[in-house]
Amino acid sequence: PIDQAFKNVEAKIVDLATGEYVAGIDPEKFDARSAAVDPKQNVVLTREQDIASVKRRAKYATVYLVKENNQVKKIILPVSGYGLWSTLHGFLALEADANTVVGLGFYEHAETPGLGGEVDNPNWKAKWKGKTVFDEQGNLAIQVTKMLAGAGDPRLNHQVDALSGATLTSNGVNNLLHFWLGKDGFGPYLQKMRNGGGA
Repeated sequence: PIDQAFKNVEAKIVDLATGEYVAGIDPEKFDARSAAVDPKQNVVLTREQDIASVKRRAKYATVYLVKENNQVKKIILPVSGYGLWSTLHGFLALEADANTVVGLGFYEHAETPGLGGEVDNPNWKAKWKGKTVFDEQGNLAIQVTKMLAGAGDPRLNHQVDALSGATLTSNGVNNLLHFWLGKDGFGPYLQKMRNGGGA
């Protein structure tokens, strides 16, 4: 039952700069989109930092922890970034190891149907499951690419085939993941989770 599943989801606010949980902010009331345009609650990104073309991000973000018997089973992160025609808003779900992808889905975008709109195609979404975000050295390695590594190449574990005919949307998805999983996004938080420091 759906209501049972939602009882096992805990929302927490994370300080993106430190990766630490923030007390005193109600996750139910926190709106990262509003915070991103509030000078008191945002960080204006430099051109070098802003690979996802979001211009500014909130200082804090809501993460969702799916728990079973008080143990974290999945980590769900909000992600956003510019594609070809629109900002894509979605969620990336990771296993408790803060590295293995459970899935990637977008709930809002205005990409071209049949091209960039294929981000909604179940076949493409299925390609994400089991991919790993970081390599053995802890470097961000996930990549949307047309040039997949050959069979047996360890890079294949981090690669998802680009959308056919939708290079700019594919690049947008790649960039938004690199932003949100990197040092200016959830990178510090994911590092703590991988080191066993968060729940």
